[in-house]
Amino acid sequence: MAQIIMHIDVNSAFLSWTAAYEKQMGIDRDIREVASVIGGKEESRHGIVLAKSVIAKKFKIQTGMSLMEARKLCPNLLVVPPNYSIYVRASKILRDYLTTYTPDVRVFGIDECFLRFTDLKREEALKLAY
Repeated sequence: MAQIIMHIDVNSAFLSWTAAYEKQMGIDRDIREVASVIGGKEESRHGIVLAKSVIAKKFKIQTGMSLMEARKLCPNLLVVPPNYSIYVRASKILRDYLTTYTPDVRVFGIDECFLRFTDLKREEALKLAY
């Protein structure tokens, strides 16, 4: 049986993980449902867009763009500062979860992994992928 490799990449990980954390903390907003970004400190004019909501994408906001540029494209943009301790914890939880499918999890980044399966049939892999 051939090996099967799957790639896992969390979409807008920092924004998604921040939204989940805020929900757990009882914060009454969902940053996924407004034009929002995870980025640096606007007041000190530092920082770039690290992650963006789907709505922010509609304003042509790009990852890596300066916060000043993003604000010009979307004056009502919600800028949330990054919280790396949340991302590290969420990444570990994700990796631990993925090991329930295979022990061979290779970390590629904080929000990306490759899974290697050696005993999975193609049909089973396709079901798992969906």
